[in-house]
Amino acid sequence: MGNKPISLNAPMNQQLNDDIHIFLRERGADLIGIASVNAWNHDGRVSEAYRPAFLWPLTRSVIVIGMQMPLPVVETTPSVQHRDLYNTCNRNLDGLAFDLSRWLNRRGQASIPLSRDGYAAINVLIDYPRVAFAHNDAAYYAGLGHIGINNTILTREFGPRVRFVSVFTAADLPAGRPTENLCIRCGACVEFCPVNALKLSKRELRDRNAVVADYDRHACALWARAMTQRGCYPCGICTKVCPVGEDRTLYGREKTLGHYRKELSSPVRDAPDPLHRSWNHIRRRGSRLIGDNVPSDTTINTIFQAIRQEILGRE
Repeated sequence: MGNKPISLNAPMNQQLNDDIHIFLRERGADLIGIASVNAWNHDGRVSEAYRPAFLWPLTRSVIVIGMQMPLPVVETTPSVQHRDLYNTCNRNLDGLAFDLSRWLNRRGQASIPLSRDGYAAINVLIDYPRVAFAHNDAAYYAGLGHIGINNTILTREFGPRVRFVSVFTAADLPAGRPTENLCIRCGACVEFCPVNALKLSKRELRDRNAVVADYDRHACALWARAMTQRGCYPCGICTKVCPVGEDRTLYGREKTLGHYRKELSSPVRDAPDPLHRSWNHIRRRGSRLIGDNVPSDTTINTIFQAIRQEILGRE
């Protein structure tokens, strides 16, 4: 801790804010934002028990750290490559939050990290489909993005293809504000969800007052367990198909919904499209999603249908 006393009521400090940004940028953070603890109280959308001040009463600011999930790897989902990317991203985020908390504590600013996922295993999430703290809410209050109809944060830079972690601190830091809503309400996330976990009618899709889709957490968790058993969790299809994000321009993938629709009905063996062939090659290696001896007319759609039937049989 050094010789500095822990500060519980430090004044708002722009220099500390700048130093935090430098610290995190140098260590690989792609997005950084600050949310005031008061944002949760003023907004009221989050139940009290899930707010930072309830979880750690010393909290005055929440530092939110984001790390991108490169689109071409996300497009292979479900695959072991997507799984490894997800795990690597989470490990790096947890490491950044841990290191930042210790760095702040050494400077007399009481701080704690909140882990990225916050649940022990997918079976726990099926029985108890909530975690103690939602980093997406923190990212929204910090001004890093807006909540899309798929219940994820849409950022200007990466759309929903970004993971977040948070640090609670007693330091009073300059806070961001919620940004404009980037969701174009195309409905792709609703259309492509393999278990219909997102429900929004066409009328609601046109109604911008219907901010998010009705989210069936249980169905999503059951699908995640099925993917876990095949070694290719998480699903991430709703983040794959979302057209929002500057990363699509970087990778030349601006208009892709038709391409994604064709993928579902394309044979997993010898698909005519080169990208579909590439994705299926990756899916067949390192996981149990696609076997080596599948019939020649097998498609991703037929595989997903079989998994859905398997899930329904267990319920």
